Amino acid sequence: MTSITLTLLRRFPHAPLFIFLLFAAPALFASEEFNLNALEFNSPLENTAKLTQFIHNNALMPGRYLTAVYVNNEYYGQLNVQYDLSADKQALVPQFTRAELHTFGVKVEAVPALKKMADTQVLGDLAGYIPDARYEFQPDSQRLDIRIPQVALDQHARDYIDPSQWDDGLPALLLNYYYSGAREHHAQGDDTENHYLDLNAGLNVGAWRLRHASGHSSDEGTQSRYTYLQRDIKPWRSQLVLGETNTAGEVFDSLPLTGLKLETDTDMLPFSEQGFAPSIHGIAQSDAKVTVKQNGYVIYQTYVAPGPFEINDLNQVASGSDLDVTVTEADGSEHRFIQASASVPIMQRQGALKYSLAGGRYRSEDNDATPDVAQATLIYGLPYGVTLYGGAQGAAFYHAAALGLGIDLHSLGSLSLDATAAASDLDDGNGDYRGTAYRTQYAKNLGATQTTLTLASYRYATAGFYTFEEATDRRTGYAEEGIYAYRDSNTRRSRLQLTINQPLGKWGSLYASGYQQDYWDMEGHERNISLGVNSSVEQVRYSLNYTQTQTPGEAVDKQIAFTLSVPLDKWLHNAWANYNLNRTLGGKATHQLGISGTALADDNLNYNLQQSVTPDDGSTSSSATATYRGSRGVASLGYNTSPDNRQVNYSLQGGLVVHPYGVTLAQSLPETVALVRAPGAAGVKVESNMGLYTDRRGYAVVPNLTGYRKNRIALNTQGQHGIDIPEPVQTVIPSKGAVVLADFDTRIGSRMLVALRYGSKPVPFGAIAAVSTTTGQTGIVGEDGEVYLSGINHRTALRVKWGDEANEQCRAILTPPADVKGSAAVVRQTATCR
Repeated sequence: MTSITLTLLRRFPHAPLFIFLLFAAPALFASEEFNLNALEFNSPLENTAKLTQFIHNNALMPGRYLTAVYVNNEYYGQLNVQYDLSADKQALVPQFTRAELHTFGVKVEAVPALKKMADTQVLGDLAGYIPDARYEFQPDSQRLDIRIPQVALDQHARDYIDPSQWDDGLPALLLNYYYSGAREHHAQGDDTENHYLDLNAGLNVGAWRLRHASGHSSDEGTQSRYTYLQRDIKPWRSQLVLGETNTAGEVFDSLPLTGLKLETDTDMLPFSEQGFAPSIHGIAQSDAKVTVKQNGYVIYQTYVAPGPFEINDLNQVASGSDLDVTVTEADGSEHRFIQASASVPIMQRQGALKYSLAGGRYRSEDNDATPDVAQATLIYGLPYGVTLYGGAQGAAFYHAAALGLGIDLHSLGSLSLDATAAASDLDDGNGDYRGTAYRTQYAKNLGATQTTLTLASYRYATAGFYTFEEATDRRTGYAEEGIYAYRDSNTRRSRLQLTINQPLGKWGSLYASGYQQDYWDMEGHERNISLGVNSSVEQVRYSLNYTQTQTPGEAVDKQIAFTLSVPLDKWLHNAWANYNLNRTLGGKATHQLGISGTALADDNLNYNLQQSVTPDDGSTSSSATATYRGSRGVASLGYNTSPDNRQVNYSLQGGLVVHPYGVTLAQSLPETVALVRAPGAAGVKVESNMGLYTDRRGYAVVPNLTGYRKNRIALNTQGQHGIDIPEPVQTVIPSKGAVVLADFDTRIGSRMLVALRYGSKPVPFGAIAAVSTTTGQTGIVGEDGEVYLSGINHRTALRVKWGDEANEQCRAILTPPADVKGSAAVVRQTATCR
């Protein structure tokens, strides 16, 4: 049994409870064959009475245990639950307060036995308060199932998280940065440099969030994108924003403005739709720079290798506002296209209300005009799957009103139809221009084939219709430069956007997206089409991608790319041999051959080596890139060379959080994060996050948490000697933008398996051993007098008790090894108990 115990401890160092269950298994499952007299210490009868208590309670003593709590089969979370003995001493009864029952969804104000109790009142058996309520505790899996009749639950209990559980987090200063740059040496002898720096700063105080974002690029100079103050309005499920923000983009085109916005935040609602940000598909003919603009502001810039690329990690500034994408090739040539940003059909559940109120001064990086503008929209769910929505938008020279219907077509999908009427004074002496725009949006998920079809938008506008942005541009005489200059003198007539995604099971997936916009009094189209298939045969992966970009008055740009990847696992860890063919239709074809993969223990180093050949002119080029994802940031370095130029590009991304416990560096700082606090536990891995470990003080920043939802934070101490975390998993529920604390209790010191001797015999099976420190650590003594303890870092007193009499208690002294890191995973020691 001793060897089994030691093996179990090495594999599961946090499971003394399971060790005890292993010892007690004969008593639990075959009590008729277990001889209690074999455990005789003083009196066989006396020990029999005491140990029967252990058997009847599934080998558990009253106390506090980390428990997985389920309410009506729905997982609630990991809780430290206090258990007491039942009146007949035959079972353990979980102890919850009235407030905790409320968080489980119990209508405490409607249950007579609970109505007049204080929230802090601790309750015993639930059946004594809620008729037909019951519980079942499974000690082997430490799972507690609570059954509560539906009549005693709120209707939204299944998916609802009470706002009282939303954690506004710590007061904190935040700084997130992304830097990319390149230096090129041309054959002609001149050198050029390009730099882009994006900074996002923030301050959290309670529920208030102060945010500022700015960017600096060599091409555009410095741009301040926004500065605003924001906070939750929890009772209204809304957000209040003061400063530079954007209007809602569902009914009208989104507008950047400086002022005030109050609107529903659907992230606070159960099963809500998340924010929309499109994926950008394109093809690069060489090592290229990709720049993404929105409302004239550069919001993203990166460098990509030759071949097809996809950008799906945009932190979009404003939904409903198009993206301008520029691909700058290594030779300086540019491909430019519009990525439409539209929403799916406007739908709300019956009785659900979504609103947005905004007002302030219009702002645009491309236009100096700053007229005052106000907007209000309302979306309401009616019976029978119908949604009514509408809104108004106005300024001194512009007025618009919209009205629409969303319809749930059940098996046929969902559809929304709306019309917007606008009157515009363009200050040209011709009075008001009046027109109407009609829009339809459709979405369908074909369950049989798992096809997602989204007709995101089809819109038709009459000749006299202007959006607010178009009317403002006409009044100021603003003329856009470059290939989109025609927009200044022509108004939109029709717009179509289509997206299809088709999973192919084990064979991969297929996607297609298209966008086309036409203008009044102008021939030609503004068009962007992307098609692609990603598939595999066994472990060999391949893809075929096609893009077409068309602008009125410009030649049609058509590109096609084929990629093939073959695994090299037999020779290299997680490595692939790659072949790419990129061709501009009517132009040159380029072939690339290379190798890519990951390295290091956590696969947090990505590399790509590639050689390119263009048979048409015999030119060759080479490239190498590497990206390292560490706990304190993400760094990337690339080098490419061709007969005409050499380029080095690089990027660095990371964040910094100043909090009440000090300063912690981060890989990145998206909207909502968690601060892991595990004092003294350096180098502990944070699960589900590549390359993320606690720093030398035991802190780490976990990115990409979901606001108003349960987020699981787990630490893994495997391979860490001298570090023990009794409860390595925590659940946090942050509000939007919070830096929420995940505070872990740590035990820094040796893990010890101590054989306790009392006189000439082992300490009795089932005795409770308590460490005489503030940690309150306890352990249950096994059949050979062995007890497992952790975090013993100095000479420590151990109090042992198996009864109330003086001769049923003793005290032992533990002496851990001096070198905790160099000691074995579990230190075995014998101690005399006196």
